[in-house]
Amino acid sequence: MKKEYLVGGVALILIILGIWWFSEQGPEVITGVKKVEGDYTVNTDIVLKDGAKLDVSGTLTIEKEITCDGGGIEFAAGDGVRVNGTLLCNREDAGIIIVSKKDIEFGETAHVESSAGVQIAHVEEDIVRDEAKRDQLYDDVLVPTDGKPRIGPLTEAARANVRETAILDGKEYRTMPEGFRIIRTAHAQTPRDKEGNEIPNVIIGGTWIIGGGTPPPSGVDVPTPGKKIKKILLNFNFGPNGNAEFRNFHLVGPDGRDGEPDQGKSCNARGGKSEDAFRMRVTARNITIAKFRLELGSGGDGGPAETLKDCDPGIAKGGDGGEAGNFKMIAEEGIVIQSFEIVPGAGGSGGEAIAKGRDGKPMCPGEKGGDATATGGKGGDNKKELSATGAVTGISNVTIAEVIGGYGGDGIAEPGKGGDGSACGCNGGMGGKGTATGGNGGMATIKIQGGGGTAVGGDGGDADSFGGTGGSGGSCGPDRTGGNGGKGGDAKSKEGKAGKGTSSDGTDGAIRQEKGGDGGNGGDGCKEGKGGSGGKGNPNGAPGKDGKNLCIVPAKPDTAIDPGTKTDKKETTPSCPPDSFFDVFTELCVPKKTETTPPPQTKKIQAIQYQGKYLPRDQLIIENEAGCGADHWHAAQGIVISTDNSLVEDPGPQCGFGKVSSVPIIETFVPQAWQPAFPR
Repeated sequence: MKKEYLVGGVALILIILGIWWFSEQGPEVITGVKKVEGDYTVNTDIVLKDGAKLDVSGTLTIEKEITCDGGGIEFAAGDGVRVNGTLLCNREDAGIIIVSKKDIEFGETAHVESSAGVQIAHVEEDIVRDEAKRDQLYDDVLVPTDGKPRIGPLTEAARANVRETAILDGKEYRTMPEGFRIIRTAHAQTPRDKEGNEIPNVIIGGTWIIGGGTPPPSGVDVPTPGKKIKKILLNFNFGPNGNAEFRNFHLVGPDGRDGEPDQGKSCNARGGKSEDAFRMRVTARNITIAKFRLELGSGGDGGPAETLKDCDPGIAKGGDGGEAGNFKMIAEEGIVIQSFEIVPGAGGSGGEAIAKGRDGKPMCPGEKGGDATATGGKGGDNKKELSATGAVTGISNVTIAEVIGGYGGDGIAEPGKGGDGSACGCNGGMGGKGTATGGNGGMATIKIQGGGGTAVGGDGGDADSFGGTGGSGGSCGPDRTGGNGGKGGDAKSKEGKAGKGTSSDGTDGAIRQEKGGDGGNGGDGCKEGKGGSGGKGNPNGAPGKDGKNLCIVPAKPDTAIDPGTKTDKKETTPSCPPDSFFDVFTELCVPKKTETTPPPQTKKIQAIQYQGKYLPRDQLIIENEAGCGADHWHAAQGIVISTDNSLVEDPGPQCGFGKVSSVPIIETFVPQAWQPAFPR
């Protein structure tokens, strides 16, 4: 008895150790091609490394997990494939390929993930390995081909020309031809074609995540595919002799990849157009949709665009949003729909655009500020009008959730301010012009036989612009006129228009800002510089302030004339200095002959006579301005210090202190130490 207990204990220990050993072992790693004769069941996890392949002559049953490492997942079977476990391959460069000559069944517990797509076929020739040809199939999904029973694509101006019946009950379904009805009944025999060849059946079920990520509930985002994945295609090609059924099948697709950003690289920024979401293509002899929830991904967002700051002009255009996912199913004989729920993604949003203009540099005159023009990207359209033709039964059992157009991108314009006048009397630069336009919202349409469903257009993008501030004029002292301020830049904002929708349109974008630039301030001086005018906008910019008037009031107001004052007073006999007299024939003050000998401690200088004062020649300039018609005298610095040390302002237009021909240079005497003292 003790010996029996001992043997039993040892056996139990061995069993426990065996269970522990198997649980501690990692997955089986397969390299190259693993060939298996007969049936093969995957009861432990498997890793297909570096493009390895599993080739089974019998039936391949997958109960555990098959993953990829350095390549994709690929297997072939001679007598059929049954998947109740997991196929996981989230790589950008390789997807999942399955070839089975006979039946294929993915059970309700099956879980499939692939970033780069899935292809399933009955013969190797129907697998498309060339990328260009896969792209052609991807594009073909949107073509509403005729001649055979078809459902899909969801497109614009679709037409439904089908032989429609009511919802099928169990009795109706059991009386359908066996070759068409894929759910086998107890008395069913294997369906065969007219030549007697067995028709392979395909049942697709479980949860499939195309684009990577983890199993989400409805409404949870699936990660967007990487940059290497441009077009994701789910290609089920079962040929003209293969039946396909979608039973308890939940397929979740990813959003399209966002457009490439163009930010901070140039003065002409262009956001990239986004990619459309994934597409599904099915071909078979007969197609049955028993219970299928298809969640199509949203279109990718347009790429954002932003210019450098040092631009004139800066131009930015956001990328357009992509279209949502799509599908097409084509049958040789017919399509039966019991329950088909389509959850469409939204159109992708247009990319934001930010344009910047550089600030003008201080110069004479100040440099103009840089202009900025920004245009947001257009939202992606979302047109879900179900196209169907031929022997399609149960199309009224298709439901489509709410369809939404993509939002337009915002446009933001940030022009530069004008440069200041860099020196006395230099005008300020004009402010840059800002122009912003929001992207239009995407269209949204829905149309299915029997009506129903809602479609809302996308909202338009906002617009935000302002005008650049004008530069300030250069300031002077009391001897020169200050520079004028620069004009403010104009601003123009235009909101993006709402996308049209079958149920309701979206909302127009908003104008966040459209204020014209303020004018620059005038510089100080005599006279003062004027403030620049404000730029056009809503509201217009404020005008700049005039500079300070630094003109000095003469010590003896009766000896000088305000440059801005006009008078009709005519002097009959002007007063002359004590050492001269008024010659009525020449109408000039002439020095007395008795004073030709200079007094002691004096020096002789050249001067002209003006209103009884001597104005030194070295403080004068000769100009020939329009309106006077001849050379005439002006103060070189705006004012003149006469020989009696009084300030005499330049009368200004039109002939200053008089014509040179009428006011000749004379010689007079001043104290030896006399020097004009200009005010600071």
